[in-house]
Amino acid sequence: MDRAEQLARSAAVVDGSNEQQALFFEGPEGIGKTSLLREIYRRHSAAGVYYVDLERVVEKDDVLRDLARQARRQDVPVPGYQAVRSQMARSATVNVHDMRARNSTIQMVVNTSRDHKIQLDAMSDALLDTLAGDPRRPVICMDGFEHCEAPMRDWLGTDLLPELLSRRGTSVFVAGRHVPRLAYPHVTAVHTMALPPFGVDAVEEWITTLGFDSLKGQVTKIHRSHHGIPGLMREFFDLHSEPFGIG
Repeated sequence: MDRAEQLARSAAVVDGSNEQQALFFEGPEGIGKTSLLREIYRRHSAAGVYYVDLERVVEKDDVLRDLARQARRQDVPVPGYQAVRSQMARSATVNVHDMRARNSTIQMVVNTSRDHKIQLDAMSDALLDTLAGDPRRPVICMDGFEHCEAPMRDWLGTDLLPELLSRRGTSVFVAGRHVPRLAYPHVTAVHTMALPPFGVDAVEEWITTLGFDSLKGQVTKIHRSHHGIPGLMREFFDLHSEPFGIG
């Protein structure tokens, strides 16, 4: 499947004419995952569209904060993330898992990890409900899944992405050298696409489009030496001295 077909498949997901709600793009570095995701983002800018670079986020809160910030720029009525977090922290129920009386002293052991998860889930639900309420059919793009640490990958695969997919009308695109493997039933809403290297014909078309006429006899050699990886060939063409459009 070439880039035009990939974009057409993506458009069908966004407009709801495809049976899947999400596409995951998997492939090696330089294959064109980021450029594909950015093109999807650009083409569907009229919808509520969001782009999260997972290489640049550290905490789970950072993902939600980034989505909230982008939503406000699109006039989606999302309250300030810090304000919501503070409000939930004040109203959170203390979870006590051990309480004993000893010498008239009450010892309480508070499960702070569980409490934080409850707050995070509540904030996530509130934010995603707001995004999904946008009549423009929001489009969520997440790039660089492989850069996440294990706790972040687990949270994305078992919490955030399933929550997004549970909201019909929301389209989800994830790219990475590795992509999430969701559990049933959410996996049925996802189609994972392995992005293949360029074939010889695609390399020849690229050379013609760029105007490198002197390279037309070296298509097979260029394809072999750069393994059909678009990123590697782009670097090669950027270093080539032949002016654009001049043979």
